[in-house]
Amino acid sequence: MITDDRFPEVGLCARCRHASHIKSTRGNIFYLCEQSKTDPRFARYPRLPVLLCPGYDTRDTASSTKESHPIA
Repeated sequence: MITDDRFPEVGLCARCRHASHIKSTRGNIFYLCEQSKTDPRFARYPRLPVLLCPGYDTRDTASSTKESHPIA
């Protein structure tokens, strides 16, 4: 798992359970927001860093702790 400690320029997506990182053949890494598949409020590939997001849900805790924030 990629953490925001190593990649602070990613923001919340680095530790969100709804984000998947995609590596291109050229070695670039993109963050796909899985919530974009069912909710049009979320960009498929959000502009980074994402600092605030209503769908943010950390993958670090067993209980799902949602922090409601405006989409950045």
